[in-house]
Amino acid sequence: MADQLDIFGFDESQLEEVKIDNPNTLAEVFNNIAADMVYCLKQSVKKEGLVYKGSLEQSIKMPVKMFGFRMVATLYLADYYDYLNQGVKGIGGTKKSGPNKGKPWVIKAPNSPYQFKKGPKVSHVRQWAKSKGLNEYAVRNSIARTGIKPRYFFDNCMQETFYGEAFNKFKTDIRIVSGERVAKGLKEILKK
Repeated sequence: MADQLDIFGFDESQLEEVKIDNPNTLAEVFNNIAADMVYCLKQSVKKEGLVYKGSLEQSIKMPVKMFGFRMVATLYLADYYDYLNQGVKGIGGTKKSGPNKGKPWVIKAPNSPYQFKKGPKVSHVRQWAKSKGLNEYAVRNSIARTGIKPRYFFDNCMQETFYGEAFNKFKTDIRIVSGERVAKGLKEILKK
C-alpha cells in the first residue's frame, strides 16, 4: 500500500477542495477536477438563488480518498438537490378563487421525473414563507399546484466539468503527471 500511495502521490492531509496550480501528483490532478466540480456547483447554486439558509451550498463536498488501490472522489450534496435540479411537476388543476378563478395552473416542470401527489408539507415551507412575509398555506398550495421550476445547476456543472475545458485540463495534467511518474520510476529501476 505504501508503494501505491507513492505512485499516486497521495497525502490526504494536503488535499482539499482548492485547486492546485501545476499539479505534481495524480492525487493533485484528481483533487483539481473535484475542486472544479465543487466550485461550479457552489457558483451555480448562488446564481440560481438556491441559497436560503445556505444548506444546499454548504452540503457540497467532493473529497478525494484512497480505497485499496483505487482513488475515489465522492460527491456529497443535500439529498433534495435533484428536485431543484430537474424540478418537480405540480398537481395542476384549475384555480378555485381570485381574479383567475377557473384558469388552469401553469406547471413549471412538465418533463420532470418527479411529481407532487399532494405537495410539500406546510412545515417544509413555513420558515421560507415567513421570511418573505407570505402566507405559508398559500405558498404550499402554489408549490403543490405549479411544482418547482427546474434549474439544471447539477446537470450543467456535470457537462462543464466532465466535458468542457476543465476536463481537457484534467486529461492534459494526467498525461503530464503520469509521464513524469513513469520517467521517475524508470530512472530508479535503471539505477539499480
